[in-house]
Amino acid sequence: MPALNVVLGGASLSSVLSVPPLAVPADPHALLAWELSYDFSTDADRIYATDGTFARSAWQDVSAQAPDIAAFRAHGGKLIVPHGVADPVFSINDTIDWYRKVDGRSHGAAASFVRVFPVPGMNHCGGGPATDQYDALGAVVDWVEKKRAPDMITAIAGPATPWPGRTRPLCPFLKSAHYVGGNKETASAFECR
Repeated sequence: MPALNVVLGGASLSSVLSVPPLAVPADPHALLAWELSYDFSTDADRIYATDGTFARSAWQDVSAQAPDIAAFRAHGGKLIVPHGVADPVFSINDTIDWYRKVDGRSHGAAASFVRVFPVPGMNHCGGGPATDQYDALGAVVDWVEKKRAPDMITAIAGPATPWPGRTRPLCPFLKSAHYVGGNKETASAFECR
């Protein structure tokens, strides 16, 4: 069986990010053949294509292009956006761009109601060589109910990683984890700054 490290990206290109959508090959060898035959000089335009059945392009519906969340903010909403830095489908750069637009629309106050937490090494929604197990729900509950904005979320590496049990702080964008001393396998040896 081939090692398909880009399987999610390849499958998404064919079925989610193309107009019209294509069937995703179920067999890993067929999917690999499809990925290897993908021609970025011609096929990539399907991401932005429309047709008689699909009036909107795939990109219009999956890209973060709605930075006006003032109504959400006005109702006391708090939002935590974790994003895998190794996501093969959606770039962390697009999420950061969205956050900057939200910040601009809120006159520099985005951090008071939305925080983006890049997760180093994490793929799309989880997995990868990452500390990808964390309690974002608990963090948002604390933010809403106890008025404690998350300045750090502790994450742990799962059993399938090269370092099971390792913990790391997830830091809200614009901050990053810096080693301050102690056991490098624990989140307490780092701080977000």
